[in-house]
Amino acid sequence: MSLASLRATAPEVLDRYCSPSSHYAFNTYDVQGDIAAPLSPSDVLMANLLSLSLRWQEVIPLFAEGVGPQQRLRVALDVALAELKDLPPFESYETYEALEAAVASLSAANTATDGYTKWTPTTVSKVLHRRRPQIVPLNDSYVRTFYGVRNRRDSAALRKALWEDLQEHGPWLTALASTKKTPDGHPLTVLRLADILIWMHMKDRT
Repeated sequence: MSLASLRATAPEVLDRYCSPSSHYAFNTYDVQGDIAAPLSPSDVLMANLLSLSLRWQEVIPLFAEGVGPQQRLRVALDVALAELKDLPPFESYETYEALEAAVASLSAANTATDGYTKWTPTTVSKVLHRRRPQIVPLNDSYVRTFYGVRNRRDSAALRKALWEDLQEHGPWLTALASTKKTPDGHPLTVLRLADILIWMHMKDRT
């Protein structure tokens, strides 16, 4: 599918999702916080607002001293936060290859979840997107189904499908995104807008 199929209803859908009286995640999850801060436990727990179910077993070990898989994942997440902080928007890359080179630290964080129960590329995306919404796409079942990506660990295939769609439909998405700001005053990114439109569409189909 393509975002073109969602264009006619996109303004109304965005208004509904962002309404202060709605029970969607926008007024909580999309509060970005200190963009320069390292990963915190609250950053991880905020991802539960996007339908994760992280428990203390998936959060506390990340912040404990040690050299195990949990600590390696924490390091990878902090590296990704630092390296992705000042990158230009996802849709601005002229080639998919340039995009993939830019998000190498995101791919490394995804790899660091191997063998760690409850942590997958989906978890990584929902933790990092809130802090880096211009460059980290959300990898969830609705978005994968929308683009026909069956493997939840194949983040590269999802990025490619989304990048191609944004390349084709960037102008109207950019114009629509410019009509909203996050609850803490940041511009709504095209990447976040695309996820909202896809998520709302897929939710309404189920």
